Amino acid sequence: MTTILTGILFVSMCLASTDAFSYSLQSGSLQVGVGNKVKYSKEIYTGSGYDPNTGIFTVTVPGIYLISVTMMSGFSSAHLTVRKGPAAPGLILGWLFTDRSFNEACLTIDISLVVDDTIYVQMNSGSDLFDVYNTFSVSKIADP
Repeated sequence: MTTILTGILFVSMCLASTDAFSYSLQSGSLQVGVGNKVKYSKEIYTGSGYDPNTGIFTVTVPGIYLISVTMMSGFSSAHLTVRKGPAAPGLILGWLFTDRSFNEACLTIDISLVVDDTIYVQMNSGSDLFDVYNTFSVSKIADP
């Protein structure tokens, strides 16, 4: 019985210590001012670390993380950056750009992160993002 309880506790601890989330934008067009963080608010999977009120993911468990961002702009071009903090304005990890007419862009990167690092998406040019085609996901994939 002790072995079974120890196994259950170990699995529970592993699951509780893994940061992961996936969010998209709500349906319709979202206006985002240049220099502002994109606040993804439609929950796809909620693990831990992401705050939809700020658009910021904060690392609580050190490790190697997979970051994925997709975007679609509406009738105008748009430019996003994926940034690592906590210091403002944040280290740019990647750029996404779309032209007009509902073009799409995506970015996926692996990165080593430590406790209290932050990851967020920032609007650099343009003004709107279109619908649920805009996603932001982060998953811990390995220990440091």
